Amino acid sequence: MPKPFFTKLVAISAIGFFCVLFGCIFGIATHDRLFILMSLLIGICSILRALSFYHLIHTHAYLSLDVSCTKREQTLFGKNQQYWFASDNGKEYAFSLEKNIKLLAGHRYRLYFRKPQQGTGQSMPCAGDFLGYEELTDQLPELPDTSV
Repeated sequence: MPKPFFTKLVAISAIGFFCVLFGCIFGIATHDRLFILMSLLIGICSILRALSFYHLIHTHAYLSLDVSCTKREQTLFGKNQQYWFASDNGKEYAFSLEKNIKLLAGHRYRLYFRKPQQGTGQSMPCAGDFLGYEELTDQLPELPDTSV
């Protein structure tokens, strides 16, 4: 399982668990049944979301692109910023991603996208299908010097 998927799965599960835990404790302390019910609903939705995401990972219903970021263009008032990428085989890609995603020009990344649906006719993923990224390091680890 890729690292970005693992961290996202842990975050989804942790949010659901702590919402149920604190919601039930607060609801019992204040005798508020509605608060308990709402926290349990949040927990159920969180479990369903985590199971759905795990199913996506387990069935490999995602695409990964190994690319180099060539250009980043920030927008002043928008929610997204524009990125341009180049792959090793010469293809170029442009995606509009959220502002909280910080990719640097000149670095190599592996981008993960949800596979496009069969009936839509899309061949390439769109920015709404973006699942995560990880930076690729092309450096080989240094071996210890054994000559004495």
